[in-house]
Amino acid sequence: MDVLFDRLFEQVNKLLRYDDWLPFERCQISFYSEKLKYFSEAFATFTITDENFRFQLTESVELSTAIRSILFSKYVTSSDPPDLTRVGDQLALEVAGIYKASNRIVRKTEEWDPPDFSSHFYFEKKYIQEVEAFVGFQAEASDLLQQLVSITKKQLQVICIVGMAGLGKTTLAERLYNDPYVVSYFYARAWITCSQVYNKRDLLLTLVSSVVEITDDVSMMDDNMLAHALYRALKGRRYLIVIDDIWSKEAWDDFQISFPNDINGSKILLTTRIKDVAVHAQPKGNPHCLRFLTEEESFDLFKKKAFIMGYYSGQMYSIGKSIARKCRELPLAIVVIAGLLKTNLQMSWWAQVDEAVSSYILTDENQYIDTLALSYHHLPQHLRPCFLSFGAFPEDHDIPVCKLTWLWIAEGFIQQDGTEKSLEDVAEDYLMNLIGRSLVVVGKKRSNGAIKMCRIHDLLRDLGLKKAEEENFSPDIYWYNKHTYSCPHSLDDSSTKPQLFLSTNVLNIPSNPCCSCWEVSNSSVKDVLVIWDTSKLIRVLDISSIELLAFPCELLQLVQLRYLELRFRSGNPPESVSNLRELQTLVMSSRTNMIVPKNIWKITTLRHLCIKTGENHVSISDVEEEAILMENLYTMSLVSPTRPCQDILARTRNLKKLGLCGPLTTKSGEMKFPDICHLKHLKTLKLLNTTALCKAGRLSDSIIFPETLKSLTVSNTYLDWKEAWIFEMIPNLEVLKLKFHAFVGRDWETSTEAFPRLKLLKLDELNILTWTASRNHFPELQRLQICRCPYLMEIPEDFGNIWTLEWIELSGCSEAATSSARNIQREQESYGNDWLKFLLNPALAPS
Repeated sequence: MDVLFDRLFEQVNKLLRYDDWLPFERCQISFYSEKLKYFSEAFATFTITDENFRFQLTESVELSTAIRSILFSKYVTSSDPPDLTRVGDQLALEVAGIYKASNRIVRKTEEWDPPDFSSHFYFEKKYIQEVEAFVGFQAEASDLLQQLVSITKKQLQVICIVGMAGLGKTTLAERLYNDPYVVSYFYARAWITCSQVYNKRDLLLTLVSSVVEITDDVSMMDDNMLAHALYRALKGRRYLIVIDDIWSKEAWDDFQISFPNDINGSKILLTTRIKDVAVHAQPKGNPHCLRFLTEEESFDLFKKKAFIMGYYSGQMYSIGKSIARKCRELPLAIVVIAGLLKTNLQMSWWAQVDEAVSSYILTDENQYIDTLALSYHHLPQHLRPCFLSFGAFPEDHDIPVCKLTWLWIAEGFIQQDGTEKSLEDVAEDYLMNLIGRSLVVVGKKRSNGAIKMCRIHDLLRDLGLKKAEEENFSPDIYWYNKHTYSCPHSLDDSSTKPQLFLSTNVLNIPSNPCCSCWEVSNSSVKDVLVIWDTSKLIRVLDISSIELLAFPCELLQLVQLRYLELRFRSGNPPESVSNLRELQTLVMSSRTNMIVPKNIWKITTLRHLCIKTGENHVSISDVEEEAILMENLYTMSLVSPTRPCQDILARTRNLKKLGLCGPLTTKSGEMKFPDICHLKHLKTLKLLNTTALCKAGRLSDSIIFPETLKSLTVSNTYLDWKEAWIFEMIPNLEVLKLKFHAFVGRDWETSTEAFPRLKLLKLDELNILTWTASRNHFPELQRLQICRCPYLMEIPEDFGNIWTLEWIELSGCSEAATSSARNIQREQESYGNDWLKFLLNPALAPS
């Protein structure tokens, strides 16, 4: 079989070398080729008698045939097809060879029952869907889209989507919110999730920050002032506000006063389970009551989520039909059960799940939860505490992935897997596994496509809380003044079971030293201080939601801390911070400049040090000569590029993320910063200059970037565009963000060998006028973002021919630049390229 696949790949590679492919045709062939590569590699793990062999062969034949169909269409339209004909004939022979091999294996087995795929579940990370499966509501989405962008109704309009939990309200709203036409139509968009228990101030801040840049003055405003600030920010602009999962009339009344009616077509989109709330918010309209999926739609959704690569056997088909019918048109249940089934393709397993799913799921809430619980019951043991930990976060809460994984590591949920992967990489694998099982939802993504935020559905969170209580993971939940208060039972100090303790209101705290984790909000400083005396052994403490006057020295008594996040007005951490010998993650923010004490480098367990100040200057004290190596330190940002910083960098050879903020340029305009070429694991670098310059500068000759660097952000460095060649030569660079006068000058001409692996390019607040570049300069570019570059005249026309390009986004740019993007769009549409998306908004977007 290896020989057959080698021959097949040889023919596919010949196809890719053909020069006359349209971009979308080349992309399709490459996509199918990648799938074939995955299957060919999988053959190495199976013997010729393995029952999974037939599945692999059948899928490979289908993929090869798909490539042939593209080839045939090209043959029909080509004016000079002889070479294609020969390649096509040879490809047909190789496909036939694989098909004959497949038939031989078919005859060896009367019934196909593939083995457990859980060991290959890493596959989900590579092929995770970019967009949540959207089935059944196309007509509704089209109707609602027309209402949102209607030019006939100028009055401020409220549109409501009503439906029971798990029916798809949020998915539909997200689909509308991110529609390219909606993005272009509204000058401002904002999204908040309200929930049963909500914090008005936090939601107002979220709305304001979506429209304008948040300053210290804004962050200190009370609720009334914030509501007025939001009104002023929206005044005169056509806006779209989404309030997801609103539960009460009072919640609507809290926010509606902040939404001006300028008779310009602005819209408010609400989702709710309660029709009375919708009628209250939309008294003159008819709420859109979301229907159940039909049986056919239910099965379509099931197929999209359960069948790997779209393949399914006859038995899979019949069992899937049965399960979809029992789930009774509820998308959440269908998706969760499908996520469970695709981890194991044995028919005996599928039949077992089919038998366990109740046919009373729609009419009995307990049966609904029990159906969802099937996925939990079959989670591997190492994933269970990770899933249960989501119950500790507020309902409908977007959770930063980096914070989540750091917390998992601090709590001891993550163990080395026997490979060279770091704990952070293993934690990410755990999260991807939960996402692949449809237990966790992808939220915002980073510019490189990595997941930035995630969340969990309300019903799955309820399931987690129920299971946590049953298993004494996070016991009793008490309620005080509409704030969740979690209180563990009395525990034995020797207990090895992880205990998670997060609270959103510190009141009547029990004197229990065995609590492992706190998250404090909506509390006075006086309330927080009692933590030091009542919970000496906590491992995770997050008090960043309140502002302390200074770094609290009482905190240094908590010697078991592994994760600490806090915010204080001024001052520096004390030298005795080294008492926290178990600390792994330290996140601090302050309004004023900060000095990092030299003793902090004695904490050899430290993995992540993240500091943010209002004045953008974090100095490092002189480092003692006998300071030991910081082998575990992976993240350090944002620190000033001083000599002590250079000394620390010399001791952190495993650093992966580095942020430098401070004077990066000399008075003569030469850009300098500490030597980083020895950081052989560095992947992410941020350079934020605070020196005021009046003329274009240049890079120091001594600057050498490590070859491992994948993401680079540069801001306020005032470099001449002629200096851009140094960034072009970073061999593995995938993300480049040039912000706020990173480069100055009117013309940027990229060199011939520029950016061989760049996937995202962002230009933000630059005074560039002309940009000379071709598709050869950015052969792997996937996303182009241009924000607030008002002088740029056009996007290079040849960018439409970059076959990997998926998105072109413009906001706050000139009409000429926007027009050039539209020309590219029309040209690509004429070629049938329907995957290159455009987001064109002339409005100025927030930072």
